[in-house]
Amino acid sequence: MKEYIAETGGRYTYSDDIVNLQELALGMTALFSECSAFIISGCLSEGGGITPGYVWLGGKVRYFEGAESVALPYYIYEHNNHESVVYANEVNKRGRTCYLCSGTNTVPTVVDAVTGQVPTFIEITADYAPRLIDKFFGRYALLLNTPSSRQRVQKDVQFAGEVVIDKAIKSSKEVAVQNAEGRTAKVKIKDGGEVTLGAYLNELLTAEIIMGTDGSFSFMKGASELAKVDSTGFSCSTIKTTQASISALYLYQTHITNSTDNTDQGSVNINYTGYNQGISRFRNFNIYDGKRCSVPLFSVEGQTRTTTVSGTFKVSSTGACAVIQNNTNGKTEVALTAYLDWRDKDNATIASVGFISNTTHDFTLRNTLGNFVFTPNGYVVIDGELKLKDKDIYSIFVTQTTYTGGMGGKVDKVNGKQLSTEDFTTVYKQKLDSISGSSLDGGGTGFVTAKDVSDALKLKLSANENLRDVADKAVARTNIDVYSKGEGNGRYLQISNKLLELVNLTADEINNLTHEQANALKASKQQAVRDNIDAEKKGTGDLKLAKASNLADLTDKALSRKNISVYSVAEIDAMMGQKLDTGGAYTGAIFTETHKQKLEGIKTGNFAYIDNQGVSQSQTEGYVLVSDVVKELKKFAPRLLDGYNSSDKDAVAANIGVYTKTVADGKFASVEQLFQDYITHLVKSGKTTAQAQQTLRDKLDVLSKTDVSGTYLTKDGKLSDLNIPNADAKKLACRNIGAAYADDYQTKLIDTGWIQMNNSGIATDTRALFIRQIGNIVSIQGIVNTAKRDGGNMGGVVAVIPNQIQPPRYGLRCTHADFNDDHKFNRGAWFKIFGGSRTINIYESGYYNVSTEINFTYFV
Repeated sequence: MKEYIAETGGRYTYSDDIVNLQELALGMTALFSECSAFIISGCLSEGGGITPGYVWLGGKVRYFEGAESVALPYYIYEHNNHESVVYANEVNKRGRTCYLCSGTNTVPTVVDAVTGQVPTFIEITADYAPRLIDKFFGRYALLLNTPSSRQRVQKDVQFAGEVVIDKAIKSSKEVAVQNAEGRTAKVKIKDGGEVTLGAYLNELLTAEIIMGTDGSFSFMKGASELAKVDSTGFSCSTIKTTQASISALYLYQTHITNSTDNTDQGSVNINYTGYNQGISRFRNFNIYDGKRCSVPLFSVEGQTRTTTVSGTFKVSSTGACAVIQNNTNGKTEVALTAYLDWRDKDNATIASVGFISNTTHDFTLRNTLGNFVFTPNGYVVIDGELKLKDKDIYSIFVTQTTYTGGMGGKVDKVNGKQLSTEDFTTVYKQKLDSISGSSLDGGGTGFVTAKDVSDALKLKLSANENLRDVADKAVARTNIDVYSKGEGNGRYLQISNKLLELVNLTADEINNLTHEQANALKASKQQAVRDNIDAEKKGTGDLKLAKASNLADLTDKALSRKNISVYSVAEIDAMMGQKLDTGGAYTGAIFTETHKQKLEGIKTGNFAYIDNQGVSQSQTEGYVLVSDVVKELKKFAPRLLDGYNSSDKDAVAANIGVYTKTVADGKFASVEQLFQDYITHLVKSGKTTAQAQQTLRDKLDVLSKTDVSGTYLTKDGKLSDLNIPNADAKKLACRNIGAAYADDYQTKLIDTGWIQMNNSGIATDTRALFIRQIGNIVSIQGIVNTAKRDGGNMGGVVAVIPNQIQPPRYGLRCTHADFNDDHKFNRGAWFKIFGGSRTINIYESGYYNVSTEINFTYFV
């Protein structure tokens, strides 16, 4: 750096001295070389204007003269120009470059004459203007009080002491806390929008809590999920606790208790609902011995409503030790059944005691293996009648007294005569012979038994059950075209939810959405609902002014007055206090201080010239005389070429290397014409319009609309715009895309899968018998026991076809036999399904209690 020195005795001034002074000034501005534009001093918004000041703009320090009566935002922009000075031989050349600035209310767009670029600018708004404190000092240091709303630090910051933050901490990546041992806690947001809180050891993830966009919480150990909380509840693989409370259920030590129901009916219910909290599947309840026994000691089978005890069943009571109750029928109904069964290891009944028949009120004691042995201490007392094979013994045996008395009153039979009018005559016999049997399914005029009527009534709905005994409620709802409660809740709005169904997001809707996208989707749903009900968004009314308040609800009245350029009453009173009243008002023109300052600022200027002493004078800003302007204009051609004819203008254009408007319009394409002028040019050259358009398309290497529409398919057409004239063309198109031609293939057949056959009553067992329908083919396969039937050995029912399977149109029969060397043991049975019937009937003689395979296959 060179420093200017002037000693006494006179010193010549050289251009190098000026350069050194300029370098000194430029060196000072080098401090700001890496900073964007800002205000160094001044340039304050006062009294509706901008005060003068210095700015750093376009890489230069510039002086702004200020402005009056401006509207915000206001833009101070760079304004550069070159000044000419007279060189030797009275030649004017550039002598200096003026780095100035000006102001405007719009963003500058005109290219600067010196830089050749759009000027840089400083924006001044009501809330902010870039200044030295934040653009220079704020670039290299954190400020205690910055005019900016935010400061940005480019590199890491480390604080040796405690950091106290009055507001929130925001991070675009993560927030971490780390100790000296390398243990770190991090909070961050993943790409999918999930928020995670993780524990790390030397940057290795050890545990993590993930908060999903659907509101779920996942507790992770490394990559393994330990537990999860979502809309379905809390789930985990293992729970270890000394006690737990779940609603009314309390678990502790080895106890399960209903601890909150303050009634004598408080209960603990097991398997009240089944699969997925519904009633579509049955559930069992098993208790084992703690040593992994193969058969549970206590088992409750939900589907068959059977309770099984494998072991000794002990009942301790001072009263009734066991109660057998029929929950369906009363004591006056013949359908009442309640009994005990003794069965062997193959589940075959060997003895029964109780009310077995559903047609009588008889109490039955049955032993199919042996005899009955009564060993009383005394005698056996029978209160009532004693029958042998359903006959009173008094009707079989007679006492001596009865016999003697009867024989004493006998009469001899006389041929051709009846004994009395009560005798069993031939007419009575003929009446009995004419009584014939019939069936409910087959019809006819004969009589049916009570068992036939009872079996038929079992397939009917009971009025007192109110449709509770419908076999398949889902199929029944489909047949009568109604919705279930669950379907109705999912299809219609509920009054209690206040339209929440319209705006809530499902898991499928927010799947793969970010948090912002999910919020935007919900906001769009809310806006659609508000549009339909003609409502405004909550909080919108708070942002509006009420007419009745007459602007009294303005939050900032001073700022409001400033925005509409009015004074307050106090400001008017203060200004009017210094004015004369109307009686002493001055009626002439008022010469204000502003006028005085403007007049003082008007100075005489001049163009660059050489004075009488031959010294070159630089241009001075200010007003100039008309004579000076005329003299200066004589040196240059008028900028607007006033007075020039077309030939002169063509010559000027040729001299400066530009096209005139006429030449340019004929030579270059116009943007607003959209290539039409090129087509017109080709048409004038002798081409047709179609040929001109084709030439233009060839130049641009594009297809015409006809080429595109005739060659390519549209997305919204979904292949409907394919040219497929016949079936062969359709088959070829399907083969090309690897698809099946519909007419060549059979539609998908219905397949019910293997379904267990239904029991006809509590005496049947179809656990190993299954049925399946594929299309119009039905197959029944499995095993039944010939003893497990509902009815006798000649026509008893062993199984029932479920309602979702169609019954055969015509009768079916399959026969099974047992072969033995001793033909007297050769026995068999045949199973029959009558046409249109759903029951499988068994007919056998001596083929009792045999588990045999049966199968039917039929068309429907």
